[in-house]
Amino acid sequence: MTYTTAPAAMHSGHDIRDERGHMVAIVHNPAANRVEGARIAALMAAAPELLAALKIMFALYEDHAQYDEEGYETAAINAARAAIARAQGAAQ
Repeated sequence: MTYTTAPAAMHSGHDIRDERGHMVAIVHNPAANRVEGARIAALMAAAPELLAALKIMFALYEDHAQYDEEGYETAAINAARAAIARAQGAAQ
């Protein structure tokens, strides 16, 4: 599903809407900062696509990774695994 964001007509924040135009979330501007509110709303609207891309990259990387001595690749795999779990609602 694709989400879009736009400044709200009924409040000072931003609305996130689904493909049918139904509101799925409201982002209130932090400290009346419309720019920051827009950034937060854009990130929230992109979250499903970001999660899908991360899953694809994780699967490809995990299959082909050669772990180095410093553990940088291991850290990247662990960070991706944790981000995916959190995005899917796993307890922290």
